[in-house]
Amino acid sequence: MRILSGDDAVAAFHALNDESRRQILHALRAKRMTTSELVEFLDSQEPDKAVKPQTVRYHLKELEKCGLIEQDGYEPAGNGDSHIMQKIWRATAESIFIATGDVAAMSPKLDSGIKKSLDIMETIRRLGFATPEQPDIDRIIKEFAEWEELWTKGRQRALETLKSVSEIDPEVYIVLRRLLSVISLSDEEYARYWEISRGISDVLRMLYRAGHGPNPQVY
Repeated sequence: MRILSGDDAVAAFHALNDESRRQILHALRAKRMTTSELVEFLDSQEPDKAVKPQTVRYHLKELEKCGLIEQDGYEPAGNGDSHIMQKIWRATAESIFIATGDVAAMSPKLDSGIKKSLDIMETIRRLGFATPEQPDIDRIIKEFAEWEELWTKGRQRALETLKSVSEIDPEVYIVLRRLLSVISLSDEEYARYWEISRGISDVLRMLYRAGHGPNPQVY
């Protein structure tokens, strides 16, 4: 068992914000695996996505940098008759916990709601969504900024609540922080949060379905 604190806790938290990295760490807790085996494992988890080896190698590098996994030797690639060697990976501990106070104290680096909503509008356009009318764009930008404000308010309350548990599994921490960021809102804030979420989702769903041609697979 390892308990991470200080910069190590913050680095681990950031690394495990990615679902694929959480899956990789979970797999390596169970057994040692090569990069190729991890590619196959992620493929089996999400068969509708094309998992790229270079993406998995990037995830491994990020997990290694924060000390969650480490290299544990080499083995021949393919069926064992190749001269090319590939790395074997393992988790550094079966159970890893982070000190919640260190994560809660880190400075949030959040873009403004307006900038983020503009980035989203540009990205969905590139993904093949229909182009919204200007009134819809203006409304989405305004409501997304309000949604972001509510989320940030709830997130701060969630961080305070999670401080009451001195150590916690990082995967559990991420899930609980996400849930508490919403359910810790006041009744009025909670109702408004879901009202905005539904409104934005309905508009984006309409634009998605009205898009020209199939939307590309993105990984």
